[in-house]
Amino acid sequence: MKEIGVDEAKIQSVMEWIEKAAALMAEQDWAGDQKVKEELEECQRALWEITGNGNLRVEEFQRYWSYTSLETMARKALMAPPAKEELTDEQIKEAVCNILSLTEAEIDWQLQYLKLNTGLDNLSDYIFYPALVDLSPQAALSDIADRIIADRKQSE
Repeated sequence: MKEIGVDEAKIQSVMEWIEKAAALMAEQDWAGDQKVKEELEECQRALWEITGNGNLRVEEFQRYWSYTSLETMARKALMAPPAKEELTDEQIKEAVCNILSLTEAEIDWQLQYLKLNTGLDNLSDYIFYPALVDLSPQAALSDIADRIIADRKQSE
């Protein structure tokens, strides 16, 4: 199972570029103003270079402040995208049982990782809204993990 991590030395720089891009999109006509488009492209190139993630898009940072912090966005940007792996039932159980001990950025990454590796599109429902998947709202994470494993096997 891949380790979640970020290069702490890059966080401040990524935060500055994200903030610049978000401000441009919030305060300017970024769709119609060529100068603003060029500045956003500069932000885009800088973020690609720093993060090494060519799939990252500055548009993802538009109005980030309405749902998360700048540091969380920077951490997410620095995390490598989740990869498809062959996970054992025990690895899935461990990931689910430890998910709430992670930071917000790590939880988001772990949810994407589990979704990709279990094939369950509604994976976050299991953890945050267990009643939506016919589990008790007070279900223990170990019980939720068992259900994810069972549903994964059923969908294969």
